[in-house]
Amino acid sequence: MEEVVQVGVEVRQALMAPPTSDGIPTMKLAHFLKPTIKSSKGPVFELPSHCLHHLPSTFEPKKWPLKVAYHGWRHPQTNWRRWVEKMGSLHESTWEKVGIREAILNSVYQIKKNDDLVLGLAERWCPETKSFILSWGEVTITLEDMMIAGYSVLGSPIFCPVEADELELEEKLNEAQRELRMSKARKADHRPWMRKFMDSGSEIEHEAFLALWLSRFVLSLSNVIVKSVFPIAIRLARGTRIALAPAVLARIYKDLTSLKEKIVALTKFDNWGNEDNKLAVTVRSPFQLVQIWAWERFLHLRPEPNLIKTGEPRFALWHEKLTVVENVRKVIDSSKDDFDWRPYVKPVKNWNVPKFYGEKEMWVSVGPNLSEELQSFAYCLRVSELVGFECIEQYLPHRVAMQFGMDQDLPPCVSRINETPSIAWNYYSKPICYALYIPCRLNEGDVTSQYSEWWKQSISCLQGASERTVTGTKKALEMTKGKKEADTSSSFKTKPKILGGTNAENLIKRFKITPRRFDGMNKIDGASTYSSSMLKSLREGNDSLVPPGFPPKSIVVETKDSAEECDMTVAEFLKSCIKHDDGKNRQVPDVKHMLSQSQKISSSTTGDEVVKTIDPQAKLAEKMMQDELEIVEVVPDAPSELATNSKTSDQDHDMVRMQDGERYGSKSAMKILELQFEERVSKLERIFAQLKAERFAPK
Repeated sequence: MEEVVQVGVEVRQALMAPPTSDGIPTMKLAHFLKPTIKSSKGPVFELPSHCLHHLPSTFEPKKWPLKVAYHGWRHPQTNWRRWVEKMGSLHESTWEKVGIREAILNSVYQIKKNDDLVLGLAERWCPETKSFILSWGEVTITLEDMMIAGYSVLGSPIFCPVEADELELEEKLNEAQRELRMSKARKADHRPWMRKFMDSGSEIEHEAFLALWLSRFVLSLSNVIVKSVFPIAIRLARGTRIALAPAVLARIYKDLTSLKEKIVALTKFDNWGNEDNKLAVTVRSPFQLVQIWAWERFLHLRPEPNLIKTGEPRFALWHEKLTVVENVRKVIDSSKDDFDWRPYVKPVKNWNVPKFYGEKEMWVSVGPNLSEELQSFAYCLRVSELVGFECIEQYLPHRVAMQFGMDQDLPPCVSRINETPSIAWNYYSKPICYALYIPCRLNEGDVTSQYSEWWKQSISCLQGASERTVTGTKKALEMTKGKKEADTSSSFKTKPKILGGTNAENLIKRFKITPRRFDGMNKIDGASTYSSSMLKSLREGNDSLVPPGFPPKSIVVETKDSAEECDMTVAEFLKSCIKHDDGKNRQVPDVKHMLSQSQKISSSTTGDEVVKTIDPQAKLAEKMMQDELEIVEVVPDAPSELATNSKTSDQDHDMVRMQDGERYGSKSAMKILELQFEERVSKLERIFAQLKAERFAPK
């Protein structure tokens, strides 16, 4: 008996609220995409720590040492439109049958690339959830978007071989490729291939046309025609439907993950000024689909669309359009109230709205008489595995149910079924056996109250980690640029004096350090370059510099320390040692006191946890900290107390403010002093993090 998938839509009463409102939730009958969980105590998929942190401190992609090659973002060649029109006049009915007509027509339009927009989205990509994690919600590219782009959700897998009677056609295509490889060019490039077959009258012209279309605009495996697309081209030409939608989406997910990894790596990049020293990544999927997806939904990122002529696909809206946005990151973060969750349900002149966008909600019985459009929509709604060339990616639509007009509840964990392409494909293509719910075309989904609380708490934790990382990265960049200026500055009016030991009190008199805002965990965030997730990664024994959130290479080691103790930062440790005298005079403890406190914490461990001797490190730390407490004094007669009017609850970073700076020294001198102080604090933080890493390292 053939196995069927018994998943679909769950209907139940729940406390619901609009995603953009903080109002009081109301009880209503809600529709959720399965799988669902009914309690926050269940196996909720927690957002990985790298979603919002480990990103460059400022959004300036043009200055990033990152080189992206968009091999899948192709523009139409000369005469390509004419070849499409000719083949369409002969084979349009076949294209309609196999579901590729609109995708082929899309290839004649030119979508101009906006690098800032693409990278702005890529830096918010989460490889684990297959979605963009934004401060206000979770969204992603789905099979629905692939359908609108003209790719079929239904059909045979891309790795399906040709039939016996089609082997001769495959051999003829192979022979044509060999001829071009033996030519002067030594390769079967796209342009020579088109010259060879266009208007040739060859019996395999249609197959050759589809092979070029697949190689250049769909799968983009190489800059040349490759044999792996020949079976697909032959089967499409013979009227066999191939499921290109999951293959294309799988490759997009893979490329977004590669881009995210490179963006995360930028935070560890030292030499940004060397043009020859850049991180490189190749994107082989049709990444214009990512940009168009953003234009359809982010109202403040899109250009003014074109008018579609009769018979044109939806791609025509964006032909040769381009818009410039000053800061994409800022626009995305502020798009909570402007994001269009369902752009395709709105009428567009001369574009036919798909049948699964009904005027009224309805339940449809799934059976052999169900239309291909409704059946395809059902595939878009269920969790599955996407099989592409050399990749298998998980598909999780239940995380973004509002994009389909459904309601959103807590997203449960979903196990992978990706041992082999065949196993993954069998999971994807299982027959559907349930009544299909079609929401009203204009329906906008809501979120449950428990989802709202979970999301706020999750984002609060991620943003706290992000602020710590951004502060550390920003300090590192400023120190790199400002260190030489500090060493050669001519703004000092007297010879710098060295302060250390008890003279550190003068430092506090010159600066007022304001704590970070609370991050929702009832403690003050430290200004450490090492976030709590990085320390956790060290605790777990990761044996390489794997970005937090990505798969570790070592076995996880459990410890019994409290989370508060493990996540303590240097700023918090220093704060715990500072003595307050009616809120004004503060004394920084000396090095010996700091080290004794650190050893006291270490000696308090119990149970089976690993405790290592840190005496050698402590000695090294003592020497380094003594060196780092040498703070430069600008003018000996400067005032002993400085006031600040800032509200600490509104600050996201540790700030150093000076009052009447122009009276006692130039602004450049003040800035240099600030940078030097931040540099020394950062080094102390690294020492403290290394000590904790040694303490929690597995045997």
